[in-house]
Amino acid sequence: MNTSKLSLIAAVLLLAGMAHADEAAPNADKRAVSLAVQRDGQRNQSAAAAVSLPVGERAWVQLGAGQSRSQDLASGDSVKPRQVAVGGGVAGKAWQASVNVNRRRDGERLRQTDLATAVDWRPAGGVNVGIDAVKRSARARGTVASSGGAATPVEQRLRGHGLGVHGAVAVTPRLSVYGAVMRNRYTTSTTQATSSSGLLAGVPLLSNRVTAINRDEAALDRSHQLGATYRVGERVALNGEVMQDRLHDGGSLRSVQMKAAISAGAGWTVTPGIGRSRGPQGGVNYGLLGASYAW
Repeated sequence: MNTSKLSLIAAVLLLAGMAHADEAAPNADKRAVSLAVQRDGQRNQSAAAAVSLPVGERAWVQLGAGQSRSQDLASGDSVKPRQVAVGGGVAGKAWQASVNVNRRRDGERLRQTDLATAVDWRPAGGVNVGIDAVKRSARARGTVASSGGAATPVEQRLRGHGLGVHGAVAVTPRLSVYGAVMRNRYTTSTTQATSSSGLLAGVPLLSNRVTAINRDEAALDRSHQLGATYRVGERVALNGEVMQDRLHDGGSLRSVQMKAAISAGAGWTVTPGIGRSRGPQGGVNYGLLGASYAW
């Protein structure tokens, strides 16, 4: 699941955690199921579902699945990887640690595995700081045009790892701000293949298909995120977020989005949102809708 979806799910779980603040178990807010869908004006789209369940009084497990579609405007080609995620963690009164494995696959055209770990600490009331670490291995097969105009089958591989920090501060009982920074290091290689399936999007993998919808499927050398959440009342929280990323090939992606977490009662929360991103294929508007049930 990409960062937009994860931040949406995290916001929903945060609200669920506020609703269960009086419970003693550190993992009391981990019992939830969520669904998120996104689509932009370039026909890129994604859908993902996740369920989180507590184990004992401190641990939890999380399972997720979904599918995305990335459309190349120049060639009309698209990649439609399916996603499966497995994760879990353990929490104390003022800390938690988690690990998550996400695998994406579109037949032999694309295979990508991400391993992500995070450690969070609450040094004081209303303050959260954390460290993130990621590792990626990916392979894509396709064709590129040679100098004579013929299509040459190639295979592209990407490997790398990254390290980042994140934090959040409750400025007032209603207003909180948060931010994150990630630095990744990747190596890529492209070789002639014996078979192919579709067109590669360029170097690195999927670089010219990137919008806010599928940013976590691209190789980002650097990423920055800054946002704020304001609780209008007991049932509504408004969120604004900006993201700026540097792609491995030197391009960039900038995104801004607004969303609202609306408590629908009986444990349900609905999260609609809109945004705009600008990447190698130009600017595009997008919409998102999420729903979560916590019990």
